[in-house]
Amino acid sequence: MVEKYIITGGPGAGKTALLNELKKRGHIIVPEVARQIIAEEQAKEIANPNYKGIYPFTDLALFEDLVIERQLQYERKLPSSGKIFLDRALADPIAYAKVGNISLRNDLQRLIAQADYKRVFYLERLPFYHQDKERKESLELVERIHDGLYEIYDNLGFDIVRVPIYYPEKEANIEERIKLILRETNSEKNVEIERKYRVDHAVVKEVLQQYAVNYIGTDNEKNTLYDFYGILKEFGLVLRIRENNGKHILTMKGPSKSVAFTHKKEYNFSIPEVVSKSLQMVLPAAVSYSKRRENYRPLGDASCTISLDYLPRLGEFVEIEAGSENQVLLWERRLGISDYAIKGGYPQLVNAEKSITKK
Repeated sequence: MVEKYIITGGPGAGKTALLNELKKRGHIIVPEVARQIIAEEQAKEIANPNYKGIYPFTDLALFEDLVIERQLQYERKLPSSGKIFLDRALADPIAYAKVGNISLRNDLQRLIAQADYKRVFYLERLPFYHQDKERKESLELVERIHDGLYEIYDNLGFDIVRVPIYYPEKEANIEERIKLILRETNSEKNVEIERKYRVDHAVVKEVLQQYAVNYIGTDNEKNTLYDFYGILKEFGLVLRIRENNGKHILTMKGPSKSVAFTHKKEYNFSIPEVVSKSLQMVLPAAVSYSKRRENYRPLGDASCTISLDYLPRLGEFVEIEAGSENQVLLWERRLGISDYAIKGGYPQLVNAEKSITKK
């Protein structure tokens, strides 16, 4: 399976040097399309004095159309597996369009969602900036573009990793940035990373309207956890059967690797109803509960789900599940719900509520 990682930041952030070094080390990269097009247009002008080149400083709308189309061509030819590092991607033109006050093609957000990017590495700007034959932006414009890029990727709900400036020396700085990027691309497989919050849905829905998120459906679940004399609980293991809109799913989870998050290995198996019912007859049930779950997905991150949960007698909750703890924290900040984080899961809350009711 291909994993596409975006390297972005304003002009002068050090993207080109970093990506060239990644290429030297054997990684697949996609070069910056905009610089290629500018160089090609300049070559055309030299070959034909009557030709007027298409540049961001002469016709930004047409130039960005060329950038988007070329980017699509490159990404359609990528290998079907492995890690790919891209110097900018389909979302970058949105920032340039916003700064330049132009409109882009109507299907761009759909194309971004279909591109299925894994993560974004946002490079902090270097303390120096030099114009060249392809980079003609003023420092003031560079700063606006740089800030605008983060705003766009944030609004689209991407998993953004900030890459700082480590050292003023070029080589040392590139080395440390590469170490960070490669470390953050070592993603785990079959893992559940999530955090829960006890907060009113109306508050969260109002904030979600400010971001590019899509409603992906509502689940009506019955969850039953099983245990053998408390042995699984003691070792932090979970064995669960979930009935969801007519489907039956057997789930096994390992112990959490984090105190602040649920960070567990998770394996899910779709099973026939007859098998599910048979297992439920012989397995010792520990706790059972139902919930209604309204699900939303950021346009820029197919691995992230923001769920608005309602549990009878317990009320409203929000769960953020993503491919990294970084993304969970980003959405926690975006939604402003860090103060509402809770420890433990729904089974613990259900058992606690039952204990209070018995008293």
